Amino acid sequence: MITIARIDERLIHGQVAYAWSVAYKSEAIMVIDNEVAEDKFQVSLLQMACPAGVKCMVCNEEKGAELLKKYEKRKIFLVVKHPSALLSLCGKGIELKEINVGGLYFKEGRRQISKTVYVDPEMEGIFQRLSELGVKLENRTTPTDSKEDLMKLM
Repeated sequence: MITIARIDERLIHGQVAYAWSVAYKSEAIMVIDNEVAEDKFQVSLLQMACPAGVKCMVCNEEKGAELLKKYEKRKIFLVVKHPSALLSLCGKGIELKEINVGGLYFKEGRRQISKTVYVDPEMEGIFQRLSELGVKLENRTTPTDSKEDLMKLM
């Protein structure tokens, strides 16, 4: 079971490891990113960033979908860099009820819609498609923040 799906370009960092995974009582943190999964050094860094007692999995979209189906009874915190990874998972039969969008940072071509979220036209289209699939999209920086409807921010 996915305890929370979060988009955060930093992937696993202090807030993810110690605030989000605790607030959502997760047994594992799963990073799904096609590029990162191929970089042994980055995989190693992400594994070191996971708190003790929390399993860390780093995989590409295909393997991530397989593992989410295999471990559907486990409490898994899912984190990705880009919304396209979550749309891909939906296309592979993974049901996402809600996505937390918390860390998409400034880059050329992006516009700011909240304190920590900058989006480009491609992302807006992906968020629109996810919304049409019935996925609730919310913006929060920390678990204690009030939820904001991402679609209203765009």
